[in-house]
Amino acid sequence: MLHAGPEPEQSTDADRELLDSLPLPIFSIDSEYRISSVNRAGLEFAGFDEEKAAPSKPLCHRTIYGREEICPYCPRRQDRAEAFGENVAIQKLIQVRTAARREASLRVTFTHTASGHLVEMLEDVTQERERQEETLRMENLAALGIMISGIAHELNNPLTGIGLNLQNLDANLASMDQNETRRRLGILRKDLNRASRIVSDVLSFSNPGRLRLTRAELLTVIERASATTRRLYPVLARQVEWRFPEESVAFFFDPEKIERLFINLFRNSIQAFDYKPGYVAIEVRPARKHVHVIVEDNAGGIAPENLKRIFQPFFSNSANGRGTGLGLSICHSIVREHGGRIHVRSFEGRTRFYVSLPRHTSGDSSG
Repeated sequence: MLHAGPEPEQSTDADRELLDSLPLPIFSIDSEYRISSVNRAGLEFAGFDEEKAAPSKPLCHRTIYGREEICPYCPRRQDRAEAFGENVAIQKLIQVRTAARREASLRVTFTHTASGHLVEMLEDVTQERERQEETLRMENLAALGIMISGIAHELNNPLTGIGLNLQNLDANLASMDQNETRRRLGILRKDLNRASRIVSDVLSFSNPGRLRLTRAELLTVIERASATTRRLYPVLARQVEWRFPEESVAFFFDPEKIERLFINLFRNSIQAFDYKPGYVAIEVRPARKHVHVIVEDNAGGIAPENLKRIFQPFFSNSANGRGTGLGLSICHSIVREHGGRIHVRSFEGRTRFYVSLPRHTSGDSSG
């Protein structure tokens, strides 16, 4: 019969009383993956009691974890022995052998004894995990509420402008001269374009689409993004000087997504200039495993209290209401999709975005 308490050759009545008083299940495992001793909580955990006696030295993985094969994370395994230290904690969702056979999350702590036995101490953290999951659900709901509120707010501004201008045109079109009519139509077109851009940004943020890695020249994509930005915002970009690197680098990335990344970075810069002169400088630094890109502008910088929020959805650093608050969030998502990193620094009226993209060696795509 399975012995309750410490290993028999080393046990004392005091040892057994101490281990049996602990509420956590504790098992001692020999070199053949068999339970050599267990405390009272361990017997109850494994579903044994006075009516259902435990067999002699049952297999650990079958008795504790309900597995037919040795656990892949077991320190007894040959492939895990070198990585095993004096104390390793592993949290694993397992099927527990209780009367209800409920799913429970266990934090398992492995330690070695002087005699070479492996001791497993189990802690049921099911309620802790459930609380964490509930907290995460509440945070997700809060984030969804912020997003919906942000979309409604951003769309309301251009739609209100469209409504007011249509009312004005309807009431005064007969007496309005041609120049004023054109001006009003220009305002309508501007508001419609803004509403369209908000919808486009929301779609890109919520449904980024499949990543398609293609070998391409990064500088070509950057220059194309700059040309698109200047075409979309000709007045804002008129006094902006563009500085491009002389050398490029070709590697595997998604050209369409990376172009959108730089369009959003460039748009963020020229909107910050607010018609003032300045520069946008791009620097490319190829490394062995990554390609690093720096986008710098001298549009006035970002306030320190805003730096940590700059990539949050619907946060806009623009005081004139031009930004949708999604552009930099989309940048962050695109870089993360590629397995890269993006961060920002601001100093002395300048802002630098640092983008690091891994140099993928093939054109494999991911969903």
